Amino acid sequence: MKSKLLLIIMCSVVLCACDKDFTGTITNKEKIELTSENFIYEGDLEKYYINNEIQLIDTKLEKATEEEAEELLIVKDELKQRYAQILSFDEVTKRWPIPCDMPNGKCVPVRFEYFIFSSKFSQIKCTISSINGEVLTTIDKLTPLPGEPHLQYLEINAKGFGDQINIQIEKTDELGDTLIYNQNLGFLKI
Repeated sequence: MKSKLLLIIMCSVVLCACDKDFTGTITNKEKIELTSENFIYEGDLEKYYINNEIQLIDTKLEKATEEEAEELLIVKDELKQRYAQILSFDEVTKRWPIPCDMPNGKCVPVRFEYFIFSSKFSQIKCTISSINGEVLTTIDKLTPLPGEPHLQYLEINAKGFGDQINIQIEKTDELGDTLIYNQNLGFLKI
């Protein structure tokens, strides 16, 4: 009888102890720690993309006809307006460190675990591919960032990505407007 009672107690202790083991996903009750080496803020990535597009337009303007130049200037103005609407990470929150310095905008943090997004987007699809076009992963499960009502994140497993990747972001805001863009990035070497 004592051994059965002892066995029941041991089993309940083991079951309760394993209850809080990490399962590979973060719940709203658990905390995540953002460091300058483990996340990218999507707004910064989009700003970098827009800057590149504006530079390409400026290059095309040098050789464009008058009609082509008018169209290019309209696109350039639209890009500038879009750029102005993107909040920088330090405007959104002062609590977390600014993500890795993007020398020339092309840095991927060494321990890339989180992709941070503004909460104004209702749907996000992030496709990460090799430079050769092989899809490495597609993530679309947004999770609210604990303690940050204006931020949400995608959890990324960046192992095996290689030195350079292409990130395609497809995001839909609360009005139903969808925006898609691609950006090539290289991992930081330490």
